[in-house]
Amino acid sequence: MKKLVILLAISWSMIYAHDLWIVPENNAYVLHYGHITSSHKGKKQIEYKANDIKNVLAFDKDGKEVNLSYKKAYPLRIDSGPSAVFVVFSTGYWTKTIEGEKNLPKDSVEMPIKSWLSYEYVKYMNAWDNKLKRPLTEYLEITPLFDINKVKRGDKVSFLITYHKKPLSNVVVAYNGKVRGTTDKDGKINIRIMENGLQLIQATYKEKGDGKKTDEIIHTSTLDWELR
Repeated sequence: MKKLVILLAISWSMIYAHDLWIVPENNAYVLHYGHITSSHKGKKQIEYKANDIKNVLAFDKDGKEVNLSYKKAYPLRIDSGPSAVFVVFSTGYWTKTIEGEKNLPKDSVEMPIKSWLSYEYVKYMNAWDNKLKRPLTEYLEITPLFDINKVKRGDKVSFLITYHKKPLSNVVVAYNGKVRGTTDKDGKINIRIMENGLQLIQATYKEKGDGKKTDEIIHTSTLDWELR
């Protein structure tokens, strides 16, 4: 088991290059990008492009999508009224070549070695209801199967990982940057909450690409909430 976790951690570090997280600031949810977990090195804050923000969704305590007004900008600021917000983020196609990595699809460079399309998602929750105990989007999503406002440090809790609202098995999951295992056949994983403050549950899932523009599509998703 220990060897498996080590192998998963190595795989995770190769895939999950950056963190995407949301924190409440001055009556707004603010999107951050960079390195917040201790396992990552580099600048804590990285300025992202406004066009890298592909979609922003908001939900009330009943899990119903609500209208949201926002402006694509750095940093992205979202009204703090909704119970949950979900951001879709992508830097587009990347291709590794003999000259290094290029932010272009495979068919737009000479002598491509490997190519990928990266999508990153982050969901921030500040409220809880049983109706939020289900996936809210069609994207790769992490759903807490417990009341986030009642969990305490030291509690072992369950999460559900879905894509197109269907459970995913064997998905690598990390807690605050450290791999904790993979989901079971029902898309669930149990994790012990070890710290107060901002919680980051992270998962990654890869799909085969079209072979022309990209070899694979990498989905990475984060769930955030504050443990006080």
